[in-house]
Amino acid sequence: MSELVAPPYDVIGPEEAARLRAQNEAGAIHVELPESRDAAGRYRAAACLLDDWISRSLLARDGEPAMFLYAQRFTIHGETSERWGVLTGLRLESFDDGIVLPHERTLAGPKADRMELIRACRTNLSPIFTLVDASLGLAGLASSAQPIADFTDRAGVRQRLWRLPDPAALEGLVRKVADEPVYIADGHHRYEIALAYRNECRERDGNPKEPQPYDFVLTHLCSTRDPGLVVLPTHRLLADPPPQAALHSAWESSCRVTEITDPDRLWTELSSADARRNGPRVGVLRRGGPGGLLLETGAGAREELGRLAPELAALDVTFLHGVVLPGIPADRFTYSHDERETIAAVQAGATELAVLLPPPRVDDVLAISRARLTMPQKSTYFYPKVLSGLVYNPLT
Repeated sequence: MSELVAPPYDVIGPEEAARLRAQNEAGAIHVELPESRDAAGRYRAAACLLDDWISRSLLARDGEPAMFLYAQRFTIHGETSERWGVLTGLRLESFDDGIVLPHERTLAGPKADRMELIRACRTNLSPIFTLVDASLGLAGLASSAQPIADFTDRAGVRQRLWRLPDPAALEGLVRKVADEPVYIADGHHRYEIALAYRNECRERDGNPKEPQPYDFVLTHLCSTRDPGLVVLPTHRLLADPPPQAALHSAWESSCRVTEITDPDRLWTELSSADARRNGPRVGVLRRGGPGGLLLETGAGAREELGRLAPELAALDVTFLHGVVLPGIPADRFTYSHDERETIAAVQAGATELAVLLPPPRVDDVLAISRARLTMPQKSTYFYPKVLSGLVYNPLT
């Protein structure tokens, strides 16, 4: 299994894609990110490959309804955690109905790509990652479920999968979430494309009254109360920042600026849960500078943030892009989820300036979603990623 699965398409770089393609001819990467000399050929190749796997019984369709219990055990910052979820079908709903709630904006390019892929393959190849603010008790279901897979991936994450066919257990899960809104944590592009594809199919089929396979999307559902639910910060690195003197002058006029000479202590102070109660904050590291700066909201920053909805104004990433480094487009930054890697890049002179962000809070994601707002780009990174290739969802 470790040779067949892949991360979601949007976190696979060119080198990783090449490694995965060379690893196994039946790997999920070949349909998740298909290769071809012409653009249209990519999607035909993925569809043909999927049909070939089915004809050779490399993929088999389950004969009866089931959900799949999914546990991921991982170690980060020296602490080991395990996150539990269930792979299931989620009925597609318009965001306007307030049943499924997003927190991120989507981009036209990735949506066009995923739309062509779903049209060709007529299959959900990769689950979206959703949250529900209710206790699900998933770990307690493993003892009575059917084990399917148990392996450790290249990132050191132990991945376990069980088939959960018991009708009573399935009905119990449905009851727990039936009246709860569902929050998209990861996979906004895939959800919107599944919704658009559903609308296409409904129009083609004369809007059938009975539910169809394309009315649902493959989903990894996780409780917001799961102790293994981890959201990593996304630190920013900037190779060509504005002049340092101008930046510092602007910060002095709008922020509370505290110099902290030890970058490690800066990170500890920045990520302290108690300190974050005082409002948004970021840490700034400069090449050749003595340590770093802790920037917190001053009178000018509070005035600027006060023009926004309170749910947005409370975010560290809003403070960063609205006050600390305003007007710099997302493609000017490079990104890291590791504070040690970020600190090392500045100290080695690999970047001129870096901004350390505290870890995002799940409560902030829920608050933004409930308010029908969206976070800035690169605001959340749920870890570990839900793998592609464990379960596919045919839409025919």
